[in-house]
Amino acid sequence: MIESASLNRLAEQEHGVLNGQDVLFDSVSIDTRTIEQGDLFIAIRGDSFDGHNYIHQAEKAGCCGVVVENALGGTTPSLQLNNTTKALGAIAGINRAAFKGTVFGLTGSSGKTTTKNMLATILNLQAPTCATAGNFNNEIGVPLTLLRINEKHKFAVVEMGARTAGDIRYLGQFVKPDVAILLNAGVAHIDAFGSYESIVKAKGEIFSTLSEQGIAVLNADDPAAELWSKQLQGRTIYSFALSGLPFSDESSSTLRKVKYKLWAENIVCRAESSTYILHFNEQIQEVNLSAPGMHNIANSLAAAAAALAVGISLERIAQGLSSLESSAGRLETTKLGDDLLLIDDSYNANPDSMIAALNVLSLHAGHTVAVLGEMAELGDLSEKLHCELAEYASSTSIDKFYFIGAYAKAMKEIIGERAKSFESNTLLSDQLGKELVSGETVLVKGSRNAAMDEVVELIKRRVQ
Repeated sequence: MIESASLNRLAEQEHGVLNGQDVLFDSVSIDTRTIEQGDLFIAIRGDSFDGHNYIHQAEKAGCCGVVVENALGGTTPSLQLNNTTKALGAIAGINRAAFKGTVFGLTGSSGKTTTKNMLATILNLQAPTCATAGNFNNEIGVPLTLLRINEKHKFAVVEMGARTAGDIRYLGQFVKPDVAILLNAGVAHIDAFGSYESIVKAKGEIFSTLSEQGIAVLNADDPAAELWSKQLQGRTIYSFALSGLPFSDESSSTLRKVKYKLWAENIVCRAESSTYILHFNEQIQEVNLSAPGMHNIANSLAAAAAALAVGISLERIAQGLSSLESSAGRLETTKLGDDLLLIDDSYNANPDSMIAALNVLSLHAGHTVAVLGEMAELGDLSEKLHCELAEYASSTSIDKFYFIGAYAKAMKEIIGERAKSFESNTLLSDQLGKELVSGETVLVKGSRNAAMDEVVELIKRRVQ
């Protein structure tokens, strides 16, 4: 944390009851496995865990006090209130308020973590930057990111996820972004939101958290861009697109009136990287992006727009994008054996990211294989969207498909002889181990509950 806070201040702010003496704290823990002496321990209660069961361990570790929902006896100072998760957010908000640097808030249906990594890489070339670890972007992860900000940082990049309406607005009250980045709205988590329209509205909540001087970064290619731009009348907008078309004179879009515009030209997509010319108003910059796929070019434009909004030069932006390192489970490429390439994109999946991954696989020369698990949280649209994905897959040049999940057989029927379906990850992996040959490139992707990361590990053990 940037400066110390007190239990008494938190009690007054959150209408809690302080038991014992007031204490100052400058570090917070929710996990007794990593707690350090002097930390304030917050007993978070979740669906499958309860921090109240570990208060004794926290006291043994030397915590300075505890935040609880249940009354606590003993001598350790404690603050009792209705919701410890909200208390975590409140403490994070105190630290955010003390930060004098620039905070970037970022959301979207897909591309959040990659764009966050791109932006953080660029900003770190300029000054020390705090960024969300992995995709720790929920009501617990966002506060923990804010609490990691210290006096050395000049920038903070905070990824925000949403599973229901109001989530982004809730997180935004703590993040209070100076620059708000909205990547896109897709059908991810549509079972929870109920409709695409609800997703669009929920993602747009990020702009309601901006200050009057705050800057918005908006994807002009997204179908909802026009609606979002209406929320931002009178605000400074940096808008990006894969081409200059949304900003052309022939377009009827109000986005033509946006002052700060970025787009890509002369795009060349390769199997493991891309190049393009970045246009920013009247300026141009060649970019060598160390990530494959058109979707990553769009992500890099979003990161570039956010960096430009705080005065980072085009040259430094290009330098950062060229030095980006891949993230585990996100188009992570590994060579197995003498000549077998594994593309691990197993971290998660939705229809848009599935298509993006298939497009990247199609860029590879030689024999290509797609191993696809089920996409989760699509509600009543699940079967339709899986079948639409199979239709798209059948139109690609990919040589072979392996499917697993509730719709695997239906997807196999659509594709035909190029496809196989399986009832378990073990059966799928056993078959892959028998059939994979030298010279192939294999993509593995699926939603978290499909456990495609297990398939990745099984492939590695069978091949290496």
